Amino acid sequence: MSLEFGQMTTLGQELREERERRAISIKDIADQTKISVRLLLALESDRWDELPGSFFLKGVVKSYVQAIGADPEVFLKKLENQRERKTEAAGNKAGGVMKKNIPNKPPPEEFDLSDFSSKRRLPRIFRLSAAVLVVAAAAYFVIRWITPGSPPAVDRSKAAAPPPANVAPALPEDSKPKPETAEAGLRLEFRFRANSWMHVTADGSIVLDGVRPAGTTAVLEAKNEFLIHTGNAGGFDWLVNGRAARSLGGPGAVRTDIRINPANWESFLGAERAADPDGSPF
Repeated sequence: MSLEFGQMTTLGQELREERERRAISIKDIADQTKISVRLLLALESDRWDELPGSFFLKGVVKSYVQAIGADPEVFLKKLENQRERKTEAAGNKAGGVMKKNIPNKPPPEEFDLSDFSSKRRLPRIFRLSAAVLVVAAAAYFVIRWITPGSPPAVDRSKAAAPPPANVAPALPEDSKPKPETAEAGLRLEFRFRANSWMHVTADGSIVLDGVRPAGTTAVLEAKNEFLIHTGNAGGFDWLVNGRAARSLGGPGAVRTDIRINPANWESFLGAERAADPDGSPF
């Protein structure tokens, strides 16, 4: 799928022309950013359906532009403008189809409620009979329930039965055992073994973005959720809440939309590693 509009130059074309003008190869960019050649070629060819979601796409464009030595903000703005034009074109097309396919319907006929009610009005004798019954019921209530000396009868068959024998009394509210609560908050620790492109948000805020060099570490904390995108899933070891986590993929593997929250974080754990002499579990 391409985002071309008429003869307008697309973002992918501009990126390719800028790269070629600077005599930089696709492989050079892939080696520097750790983004696969397949994704970089898809970006230059405007095949957006082969690229992951918006967060990852912005990160790929930013890393690509930085690798060729251009201004990232200029190309990110071009990306946003191009996506807005595509959305507007799709909306206009959908609106035209709807106007063409929906026939004009005549207004519904008016319904005369007065005519309906007049044909079904109850005879006067029935209305009078209903009023008499209401008055009689009210008089019975006064005589039966309000007159002194006539307390209402008690249906002893429905009285509460005595508690069965040998049953322990209910515990006070404070002494009842309380369910264990899940560990509050989340903590991720990364140690990068190779250059790795990362985009991580914590509770909706970006806390890690860009290429992390080999040999560096990062410690991140969140209250409710982490969202991880990576262009080199096999380029790092990591911990979740202080426990060793399984690998997210092999070297150069692209993984996106990895959500970690208090309900599922234990599913990311892997085999525990022996600690290094310095005490680190990596």
